Amino acid sequence: MIRLIPASAADLADPSPALLAGITRHYPTVDEGRAHLAEILAIMGARPRPAPWADWWALADDGSIKGLGGFKAPPDANGGVEIGYGTFPMCEGQGVATAIAAGLIAMARQHGARTIIAHTLMAENPSTTVLRRNGFAFVGTVIEPEDGEVWRWQLPLGPASA
Repeated sequence: MIRLIPASAADLADPSPALLAGITRHYPTVDEGRAHLAEILAIMGARPRPAPWADWWALADDGSIKGLGGFKAPPDANGGVEIGYGTFPMCEGQGVATAIAAGLIAMARQHGARTIIAHTLMAENPSTTVLRRNGFAFVGTVIEPEDGEVWRWQLPLGPASA
């Protein structure tokens, strides 16, 4: 089982036992793991976002961090949010990304989002499988300023509940 806990770049300066366990188990060296995660957090955290629309570590039952996910920004005027997620290299293919996405979906639903979008490379890949397993539908091809041409996926959550 995966549980999402708050993540920040500051976590890398003094890693918790769970984060250190994840880095140690899933990267060739601690320094390589810290450097890779710092790059990811720098990209994800480039725009400050209020909770819960920020970044989240994926904490496994074994007490180690297995990946990271988050929201690109708070909901837009129409209640739409974009998610991103990833796992440590040695955790791929174990359902971790699917669980991270499911956790982000539950969080978005709980906090009133109406639609979730995600983008993938323009080819079938593990991320397209993750999105399908979580109920997303392929919408089409779009051009994103940061990533260029990508596939867009969408999951309607319905109107926000009162």
